[in-house]
Amino acid sequence: MRKLNKTLTLSLAGALFVGGISNAGTLEELKQLLNQQQVDINIALTGDYIYTANRDDTIVVNGVKESNYEDVFGYNAYIGLFKEATQQSPFGFGLGIGNDWAPVVGKEPLPSNDNQVKVHEAYVEAKLAYFDIKAGRILTNIGGEAPFSWQNVNIQRGLLWNGEPVFYNGVRISAEYGQFSGYIGVNDRDTSDGKMALEAGVSTSLPYKVDASFNVLLPDSKDETNTRVYNLTLNIGYIEKLPITFYVDYLDRPQPGDNAQSWGAALLGEYKVNEKISIGGRVEYVNNDGDGDNYDIGKGNNAVTFTITPKYQFNKYLYIRGEASYVKLDNKYYQKKANDPNSKTDNEFRLAAEIGFVF
Repeated sequence: MRKLNKTLTLSLAGALFVGGISNAGTLEELKQLLNQQQVDINIALTGDYIYTANRDDTIVVNGVKESNYEDVFGYNAYIGLFKEATQQSPFGFGLGIGNDWAPVVGKEPLPSNDNQVKVHEAYVEAKLAYFDIKAGRILTNIGGEAPFSWQNVNIQRGLLWNGEPVFYNGVRISAEYGQFSGYIGVNDRDTSDGKMALEAGVSTSLPYKVDASFNVLLPDSKDETNTRVYNLTLNIGYIEKLPITFYVDYLDRPQPGDNAQSWGAALLGEYKVNEKISIGGRVEYVNNDGDGDNYDIGKGNNAVTFTITPKYQFNKYLYIRGEASYVKLDNKYYQKKANDPNSKTDNEFRLAAEIGFVF
């Protein structure tokens, strides 16, 4: 499987480079055709390689490394069709389909690219006189990072993202009044136990090109995933060449005895050197209390993460980028050798690369 993933990813990378240049014109014609019907099409293909420098992957099955501690190849293949509901066209929809590949800094072991195709989003939307209604499989409003690598300034998502919900099934009602907008809804927290969670949020625009939002997710206390999430996000566009996102999460998971409580803060942005070169970066701090582990870094552990991601944009659609990330924990947690559970370390250093075609 590992050799297959490597071959598939390298083949995809070559196809991206050739196809991204030769087929851009045809795809642009398709996009313009759909735009005439107020439908937006999103297509993304990415090939990734991630190497963890201080790991020793020694589990071998039939001559193939299996445990994904040291390095891994992965890819994303995604297509989405979206139509926004407006006053002129009050009915909309969204459909996003692709495989599931989501590496996260500081999360071990590295994920395997199982090639399973999933329906990430599938909803209908209606814009009424005073509010909007969206129902189906929808994307959370919580957090400062998006679900897929090509939508973010970094290849790997951050630890805060790892503690947040992503997609779930539910109904959301939103409204606007002046500079303020808000929403309320219910969803299944992406669990199959029949329990529903309450979601709500409010956002506004502040001086100096700052957009602020506060969001909460309150699951049923008996839900399979019952972590309550409180999120504050600031998107700062004051410096045109360096848009910045700052966000803070507080997580509270009810459990016998003391609740598992955690909080974290992240600052991320992308400096645009010119139209082809940019440098993305993220710094985070997360804090688990002594009774829980909401970030998958060890019970009661804290962490600081640093990530830098230079990017080169070949044309409107095709890019390549590299990445270096470092995670430092308060206590030893990461397993250095796949076959030795006692070989613990308190830090992690990774290198990554990605080639992508995004339309």
